[in-house]
Amino acid sequence: MIIKTEGIVINYIKFRESSIIIRIFTQDLGFQSFILNGIRSIRSKKSIGVFQPLNLVELVAFKSPKAAIFRLNECKILYPTASFQIDLRKSAIVMFCSELLNKTLFHEHNENNQLYLFFKAEIISLERLTIGFESFHVYFAIKYAAHLGFFIQSVEQLLPYKADLNSALYLFMERMVEADHYVNEPATGELRALALKQILDYYSRHIDNFGEIKSLKILQQVFK
Repeated sequence: MIIKTEGIVINYIKFRESSIIIRIFTQDLGFQSFILNGIRSIRSKKSIGVFQPLNLVELVAFKSPKAAIFRLNECKILYPTASFQIDLRKSAIVMFCSELLNKTLFHEHNENNQLYLFFKAEIISLERLTIGFESFHVYFAIKYAAHLGFFIQSVEQLLPYKADLNSALYLFMERMVEADHYVNEPATGELRALALKQILDYYSRHIDNFGEIKSLKILQQVFK
């Protein structure tokens, strides 16, 4: 079986001496794993930088009938996202989003074009932003929930009963929930951290064994 499709890199892990296994959310087959041999070898002419988290790529891969994962033949950047590596704040946001996707896409092994296009549009949006993107990950986590089947329609779903409707946290989260697209909402690092805690608690109530998002600590350090 040979496939040619677009994809979004989630992450990769080292495999044996010189290979890697890449997790990619593809447009045609959903969440899949791909092995690429020899890329970590000194003699390799391929760049491992292609497989940075949330890179948009075009790929060609092969899978034999008895194989568990695809073997990657070709992979190239579809849309450059250089700022994800250059800007420390964007790098922290990308790390968080990548970890969130890795924890929640495990069941998506079939085509889900609507979800793929959502990811693609948001990644391009983040790349194009030069200022005011510090709350992007909060917005992304809220909107992504709808694609997982637990649509966040109001702040009341996220905050404790009888929350202060005039608090900075409530008003910040309300604007994020009601937004049709990402807009810059000025907020302190502490406020974003509080909002994200409520959102991730909501995820935990809907996804079994959701666990801890380890990149939260990095986000808090970068945006404190």
